[in-house]
Order: sequence, then C-alpha cells, then structure tokens
Amino acid sequence: MKAIAIKEFGSTANFFEEQRDIPQPRAGEVLMRIRAGSINPIDYKIRGGRFGGNLPLVMGHDAAGVVVAVGSGVSRLGVGDEVWAYLGGPCSNGAYAEYASIPQEFVTARPRILSFEEAASVPVAGLTANESIRLKARPTPHHSVFIAGGAGGLGSAAIQILQMIGVARIVTTSGREASTRFIVDQLRLSPEQVIDYRDKGLKQLTQEAIAANGGAFFDKTLDFVGGEMKRLCFELVDFDGDIVSTVEEFDPFAVPVWHGRASPLFRKSASLHFHLLGARGLYGARETWAGYTQQLHELAFLYEAQRLWPVGVQDIGELSVETIRRGHEMLEAGGIQGKLVFSVP
Repeated sequence: MKAIAIKEFGSTANFFEEQRDIPQPRAGEVLMRIRAGSINPIDYKIRGGRFGGNLPLVMGHDAAGVVVAVGSGVSRLGVGDEVWAYLGGPCSNGAYAEYASIPQEFVTARPRILSFEEAASVPVAGLTANESIRLKARPTPHHSVFIAGGAGGLGSAAIQILQMIGVARIVTTSGREASTRFIVDQLRLSPEQVIDYRDKGLKQLTQEAIAANGGAFFDKTLDFVGGEMKRLCFELVDFDGDIVSTVEEFDPFAVPVWHGRASPLFRKSASLHFHLLGARGLYGARETWAGYTQQLHELAFLYEAQRLWPVGVQDIGELSVETIRRGHEMLEAGGIQGKLVFSVP
C-alpha cells in the first residue's frame, strides 16, 4: 500500500512516499480501506518532534473508508461497512495511507448523510469538542461561554455543539476578515459575538470580550489556541468558573494555574476549575476505549439528525507527498476556516 511518512522530525521536506505491506487485522481490529483523511494541528506538532514516535512515522488521526477485513472477536462491524475512525490508539499506522488496521472501539458506521471527505473531517474535532463541552465544561443554556479560536475545525465544532444544547451567550475570537465572515455566515453567530484580536493587547481584549458578554465575566472559557489566548481565558472566567484547554504549553507556568491573579480582574480566582485534555486513546487503559465508540455513535446520530453539520471542509487533493506538505504548510501559516481533507483514490 502507499503511505506518506516522515523519515525524521522537522520540516515538511521530510515527507516521503513509501510502499508498505497491507496490515492484517489482529484480534479485535478492523482493516479499513481509507477513502479520505484530514490534517489537524496536532499533526504538524508531531512532525516537529514535540511528542516523539518511532520513525519512519505515518501520521493522521482522522479517516473515513470501507471495512475490508476484520480480526477475531469483531462482531459489530463487517466487510463492506462504510465507517469513520479516530486513529489515536495503537493502530497499525496513521491516516496518511491507503489502509489502516484499527481497534474496533475507535471505528463506527459513518453518517450516510456525509461524504467520505466530510466524514473524515469530524472525528478529532468532534470528539475533542464533545469532551471539552459535554464532559468537562458542562454548560447549560443559562451559561455564557468564551471560545479562543472559533473559526478552526475544533472551534467550529464547539460552537455547533453549544448551539445544539441551547447556549446563546457565545463570544469567540478572530484574526482575519475571512474568519469573521466564516463564523457569522457558517456558524450563525452575530458580528457582535466575534472579537478581532489583531493588534490588541490582553487588557483591551479582556475589556472587549466582557463588553460583548453584557459586562459580565464568563461562566466557561474554552482555549483551543494556547499561549496568550489561554491567558485571556483565565482573565475572562468568573468565580467558580471552568476553563478547558486542549493546548499544552512548553512553560507550565506560562498561565496562572497555580497562583492567584495579579490584576484586579484576577480577584475571583480562589475557585477555578481548570481542565487540560491530554492525549487520547494511546495513553488510556483499554477498558476506557468503549467511550470512544459511544461518542462516535452519538456524533453520527447528531449528523444524521442534522443537529450538527459540516462546515468549511476543504478538499486539498489526493493523497500524495505534495498534498500532505501543502496541508501542513497551510495549517502552520494559520487562518484556516474549518478542516483540510484529502481523498484516497
């Protein structure tokens, strides 16, 4: 089979095409013929060596395709099933390939309402947004929520889930006119709910976000960007509020997690709930994997019922070294609205 791998950590020049044997599914695994995959920010961080890994390495965490073989003990899925998968556990290889063998817990039937490319855009962003909101922050329709990074794949999924559960007081950030238009046109927020962060310091951003929330601190803040945006989330959260971040920092003290706020806005920090979502699947005990099956089933149901919808899915071409390089470079440059996907002919 064809796979796009890296031979060493570093730049996109390290991608190369190689031929590998088609993996055989072990007990409890399904072999998927991949029809589409997506590229996520975590991919270029892995490429850079931030999380290590055995080289040569085939990356990619999202995939949609067709089951072509199953291992012993698999009864829920069969040959010919059209599926989507989260390739975050101990699979044979990542999604930048024609085939992958994956533990059945990370694979479910794809929503038939979505194309393979649309389906491949969902698992990482959908699972992460669902866990951030419904399992960690747990907002109700009465709560206000601030989102750092609303136009990306994760942010756009989060906004949809918040709207689905009835949260109306949502404020998010944008750094480009195109991102603001995307949030307003595709995600149905008003322009007043979008804060342009360009050329503004932390104090001004804090003031503008609070003003957009009717002069009040936020009950929940979601950080999908890190760095200064994580600091902003700490500034904005109210007493006894929740901060959920999906971004680890190189400097563990880059944000005031362990000590009180230094500014008057930090006066209520005595009771904060900070959740940092770590690596999935690969580091979880096998008995926890069924949770991924359940969440993928729930996401499929919500897409089939059109409670959630695909937005900003950009097909950047067929699986090749050039396509994968371009996708990484586009993400690293910033300003992407929605998700980048590739097809596998």
